[in-house]
Formats: sequence, structure tokens, C-alpha cells
Amino acid sequence: MTLLESRQPRVAILGVAIDNLTMDQVLDSMEAMIAAGGFHQIATANVDFLIKSLEDEELREALARCDIVLADGMPLVWASRLFGTRLKERVAGADLVPRLAQLSARRGYRMFLLGASEVSSAGTAHWMQSNFPNVCVAGRHCPAFQALEEMDHEDILARIEEARPDILLVAFGNPKQEKWITMHRHRLRVPVCVGVGGSFDFLSGRIRRAPLWMQTYGMEWIYRTAQEPSRLAARYISNAAGLLCHLPGQLAAIAVQSKRHVQLHITKETIGQAIVFRVKGSLCGSQVSQFEAEVHNQIQGGSHVVLDMSSAVCLGADALGSLIHLLSFARAWKREVWLIGLSPFLRRVVRAAHLGSSFRMAPHVAEALRRIEPESAPGSIYRERFSRIDDEMTLQDA
Repeated sequence: MTLLESRQPRVAILGVAIDNLTMDQVLDSMEAMIAAGGFHQIATANVDFLIKSLEDEELREALARCDIVLADGMPLVWASRLFGTRLKERVAGADLVPRLAQLSARRGYRMFLLGASEVSSAGTAHWMQSNFPNVCVAGRHCPAFQALEEMDHEDILARIEEARPDILLVAFGNPKQEKWITMHRHRLRVPVCVGVGGSFDFLSGRIRRAPLWMQTYGMEWIYRTAQEPSRLAARYISNAAGLLCHLPGQLAAIAVQSKRHVQLHITKETIGQAIVFRVKGSLCGSQVSQFEAEVHNQIQGGSHVVLDMSSAVCLGADALGSLIHLLSFARAWKREVWLIGLSPFLRRVVRAAHLGSSFRMAPHVAEALRRIEPESAPGSIYRERFSRIDDEMTLQDA
């Protein structure tokens, strides 16, 4: 089973697709990434990520391109419950890093610590070696605090290449760490690259974490603000205001969709270089993963994708999360994804999730096909190719 096929549907919250994984599932996925080799990016997103991404297109694109985006914050878990698609648990970067150190000690994976201050970086390495004597810290580096444009990227990349890590932990803070990893995705030969924010500060003991009960009840921000009021108070106020401003719109748009569940029925047909999926019923719940895997396979096979939503009655937050992933995957393969025939209330759902400018849309399938292949012969070619293949897929409720 591939990583894609084994996943639960993502949840789209304010335009960011959050993966629905437990800590153990994240670690299993990371081990699979290490076995596969290549490059994979993981982000640990909290409310601050989401609010910044509303105004920062580069950050939004970086998050969309991540292989995994984790919910590092209880407000994201609570929001998913309101959307009707529950995230299983919070997976915080500060909890993930110790588990990765434990994994390194058990499996021999090489780790590289990049970023934070020298005190925090050295303290984190010492903590790892004290708690997991067999951990393999292959290297660490603390570049000067500079803007991305001013950093000595070649020096940093050379250090990483020399260390040959399996896991790269980047502690530049958001959005710098996500942008840095994405910027160098074609140079980094590291199977697992994770933006870990302030995790090194916690592990080194430079900053104390809140008691477990405060973490569990989403009150860690109070504890952190008490420790760093000048740095964090304004940020938390801004994040809370952002949530109050933007989240109710997405909640309301999803809530006003048809409450009557309609069985999902999807057919597909090949038209030129495109696969047209005709979606009828409710695209939400247990059917989303199968739908995503099928569309994913068609994109990987070289096809553009046209999603005819004219008979769809519902788009869940999980379906929106899958659409974000599919759009990013299609761009990587230089393919297009079109949404066709959205009803007014489904358009509101897409806009309220801050995805209105992300997708290419058209009122009719024929228009999308013309615009995908503008250099092709006149429209009659599409009528000739409009032969439905005997490939009908019906997705049943689980």
C-alpha cells in the first residue's frame, strides 16, 4: 500500500490541507519516506501558519507542496470537529522531535539539526545523546539570523550534503523554514525535511514547555505568553483575531450545504488529453480517499483532470483538503485541474475556504477542454472524442 492510499482524508482549514494522522502514523510514514529516498517535506502547522498563509502566497504554496502537514495546535483539532471531519490528534513539532531522536537511536537514521541559536542547538544535541545514547546526530549548523535573500545557502547545503542525513530538522521559524526547505527541494537529497520551529528551545531547556494538562486543553499559549510576553502576546492576539474573522465564514458555508446525504456516484471518461470526472452526490467522508487516489493516478498517468461538479450537492472539508493536494500534485506534473459547474452554494464553500483563486473554473466542460488544449483542432475534435469509455466507478459508503 502506498503512502497516498494509506492516508485518511486531509482537512482543509482556511486554505491549508491538514493531514489526519496520529503520531505513530506520522513516524511510519517518515520511515517509508526514508526507505523510498529522494526528498519529502513535512510542516508542523499551527494557527499562526494559517493566518500568515492568508496573505503570504509563497507560504501557502509551500504548505500545499508539503508531503505532510501536521496539526501543531489544538485550535486546528477543534476546528476540524466543527467541520464534521475530526482530526485524530495534535502532532506538535516539540513532541515529534524526541520521537525522531528515539527512532534514530533504534534504526540508525542520521539526523542534522539546522537553525536556532548555538545554545539551543547544542543543548538539543546533548539532550538527544543523553536520553538516547545511540542517536546519530550527523551534524548541526546555526546560520546567522538573516533574511532568506542574505543567507549563505551554498555553505548550508554543502554542510548538509557532507553529513548525508536521513532526517533534516530546520528551526528557522515560520515562514522562513518552510520557504527555505521549499526553495531547495531540488538540491536537498534528504528523505525527511521537517520545519520544527521552536522545538530546539524546548528540548535544550532554554524555554520551558507548559504542563501536559495545559497542552491537552489548548492552554499552552497562556504559559508561553507568560514566559515571553513581549514577543508572543501581539502574535497570539493577531492570530485570535484572524480566526474570529475568517473561520466562521468557512463554518457557515459548510453548514448550509444540503444536510441530506446523497450517495456519491462518479463516472469518468477520456476526452483528448483530459480525464473528465462527473461527480454526483456528496463528496465527503469515507469516499474521499478512494476518489483522491483515482484522480492522483490519472494525473500521474499524464492526464489533465476536469471535475464536473454540476451534480454535486456537498463538498466536505475533507474533500477540499484532497482538492488542495491534487492541485499541487498536478502542478508538479505540469497538469491542470479544473472545477466545472459549481452551484452558487458550492462556490461559497470554496471561497470561504480561501480557495477561490486556487482553481481554474469554467461553467461547462467544453470550455475547460478548449482552454486546456488551445492549440488543438477546432471544437469538433472534442465531439469526436466524447466517446464514453466503459470505465464507471461507483464509490459506496463505508
